[in-house]
Amino acid sequence: MKIQQWKIKRDVLIQTEAAFRAGEHEVFAIWSAEYIKADVIEELIVDSCIVPAQTPGVTAEGVWVHIEGRELQRIQLDNFKAGRRSVIQLHTHPGADVRMSKLDRAWEVVRHVGALSIIVPHYCRFGLQLGTNANIYEREEDDWRLWSPTEARERLVVV
Repeated sequence: MKIQQWKIKRDVLIQTEAAFRAGEHEVFAIWSAEYIKADVIEELIVDSCIVPAQTPGVTAEGVWVHIEGRELQRIQLDNFKAGRRSVIQLHTHPGADVRMSKLDRAWEVVRHVGALSIIVPHYCRFGLQLGTNANIYEREEDDWRLWSPTEARERLVVV
């Protein structure tokens, strides 16, 4: 699925920022939209934020968050029943480094081709910073591709 432009409802941003700022640890969220079956979609309206039950952790290698399989299953079933799909996964990192780590790739939740993964710096203390300091990745056949700041400004629009 190729989406030309992502339109994010402002209240989704507000809800996500509130969840991300709830603690000084990594937090994960999922954005969803109405399920549309098409190869190319001119615009997709993202109108829901789901904050799964999750447990943050810290190791010598860094921070992480764990979401139980039954919680992910619950979200997928709720989406299916409502005619929706998880389309963007987001999580925070403690500092400015928002590169997608090996752990981020191994634990991807929204993984279909065309999905997005957004990594927000500084536990979102300075807002989501979409298109500036947050990295936005698009899932392609083989891996995640990092968007340029220009692509982020053109394809991710707040409405």
